[in-house]
Amino acid sequence: MHIESDCEYKKAFNGRFSGVLRWPQFQTLWQSVSEKPEGWFVYEPEAGPAPTECLSVDEMRSFLRDAEIYLREGCMQDCCGAVYADSFTEPSFIKVYNPMLMGGCGMGKAPLPHWLISRIEPVSLIDHGPMGGNISEQEQVAGF
Repeated sequence: MHIESDCEYKKAFNGRFSGVLRWPQFQTLWQSVSEKPEGWFVYEPEAGPAPTECLSVDEMRSFLRDAEIYLREGCMQDCCGAVYADSFTEPSFIKVYNPMLMGGCGMGKAPLPHWLISRIEPVSLIDHGPMGGNISEQEQVAGF
């Protein structure tokens, strides 16, 4: 999914990412993040507006544990494939897709990642509107 904008977060979102195909790659990535757990934002676009504060070190470590469990339960035994990072050893932006929705990729519009993990303060990618409801996908993309 490509989102038009000149803001730093959206430029990073549209940047170059490499897929984490195997669990050893995932472990390398997660280890890189867990060794430097401060200064990370975790944004779940479907859940609400973008956060304005980084997670604490303890919150980030807890998130990493919970996200790994979630991914291992949703992905095939020997293949990860739902995680993309701008770097495996010095990441600053990571996209984590819902493994249960990965089968539909290539069949129309790409889904938004389930989680966006970044060192850049995120901006909302979905307009949740005044009542908290999502707007249509066409309206989301047209608004950028």
